[in-house]
Amino acid sequence: MPASAPPRPLDLKRQLLLRVGLFTLALLVVSTAAALLEARHRVRGDIARTGPLLAQLISDTVGRSENAYSRTLSEDDLESAPLQPIAKLVHVCVRLTDIYSHPVAQRCFAGEPRLPAALRQSMRAVIGADAVYQGAVGRFPGIAIGQLTVTPDYDRELLDLGGKLARLLALSAMLLLLSFFIYRPVRNALAPSADILATLSRMEAGDLRARMPAFALIELNRIGAAFNHLLDRLDHTIRDQQHLAHRLLSVREEERAHLARELHDELGQYLASLNAEAAFARELAQEGVPALLPCAESIGRTSGHMMEVLQQILHRLRPSGLTEFGLLPSLQQLIADWNTRGRGRTVFTLAAGGLPADLPDDVGVSVYRIVQESLTNAVRHGRATRVEVTLDGGATGLRLSIGDDGQGGAAPRRVSAADGTGATPAESANGTGGAGYGLLGMEERVLALGGSLRVRSSAGGGTMVRVELPLAQPAPVGEAQP
Repeated sequence: MPASAPPRPLDLKRQLLLRVGLFTLALLVVSTAAALLEARHRVRGDIARTGPLLAQLISDTVGRSENAYSRTLSEDDLESAPLQPIAKLVHVCVRLTDIYSHPVAQRCFAGEPRLPAALRQSMRAVIGADAVYQGAVGRFPGIAIGQLTVTPDYDRELLDLGGKLARLLALSAMLLLLSFFIYRPVRNALAPSADILATLSRMEAGDLRARMPAFALIELNRIGAAFNHLLDRLDHTIRDQQHLAHRLLSVREEERAHLARELHDELGQYLASLNAEAAFARELAQEGVPALLPCAESIGRTSGHMMEVLQQILHRLRPSGLTEFGLLPSLQQLIADWNTRGRGRTVFTLAAGGLPADLPDDVGVSVYRIVQESLTNAVRHGRATRVEVTLDGGATGLRLSIGDDGQGGAAPRRVSAADGTGATPAESANGTGGAGYGLLGMEERVLALGGSLRVRSSAGGGTMVRVELPLAQPAPVGEAQP
């Protein structure tokens, strides 16, 4: 099955405010639309019901007058008592015209709150321009003396609608205010997330001394305590591993020194004796047995070659002068030996400075071994023509870099004792597998001393090895600081 897409980042506080705001806006829009529809249907219904009733009341008033046969419409007909109760219930405007369509009287019973024409037109558009009642007014049935026109009082209806909308706005504001009061405790509850992220960032950067602070929220405080306990155990485990690796390196160097002494004292003596015997046999062959001369010379050459090989092995097992003269002279001698061995095909350079006088033995040996292995990889696997070694010392540690212009091609690597992480299975710094064990040994030394190792290599662009080593040796688990 294909892997599911990662979840989108979610800001809970922002989402809370956004959703409450959208809900409030939607509620306001829906309520406004409902209020407009309610006003439209109510006003149109009032006009349809009130128009005939007003026409009948005015006709009855005219018919009851003393001069009903000669009566015409006047403004006093709108002041009649039967119209007042109805005028208090509905907001309408009434206009009377005679039989010749001449205006006689016009009145809005709710008063004359004159609003801007644009607002009045908007209310007319909401209610509808066809919300009008027209009916005849007569003295007797069949005898009309004028016409009555009833229209909505748009100003009053608009004021009533504005009052409803104002109440809706007030309700929306109360909802927003309520969301603010909800937001504050949520924000306070999520405030520790910044401290949690800061602690995780420090841990990701390799600072295992980072710890979660105490939180006011009980659940977060328990999570923080458990996280701190895991960090303590991780820190102790890494320190334990570093101390064990450091001890293994020390034992390895002791074994190498012991093996070098044994080879020098035993095998070296036998080879020296064999070489002396071969020289004596060569002299005897020259004096009396010429036929044995080639055999004696071959034995001498073989023993001499074995002496040279033995010296190289001894130098690899225990570099001569590293303990007596220090790291810098040993590195200079190593670079000189490689330049001699390269015969101009590969140029080796060394730039060093700021090395402390009291450099720990294990740090010096490890730096020497890392440089030794890197030079071997650059020549044997990278086919480099130029190799540059840079070593800088500081108050807290050493920075070592070995760069070459070889064929490169290996994947980037990074190991660090600070965060307890290692690299992928060891590969050649230049993309071949022959240097795998050499890089593995370099990683072991770096991790044992609490440092970091980075290898950057690109096809045809050479290889760069960067190492940082602290001067302070890793403490045993029992001495680890909290």
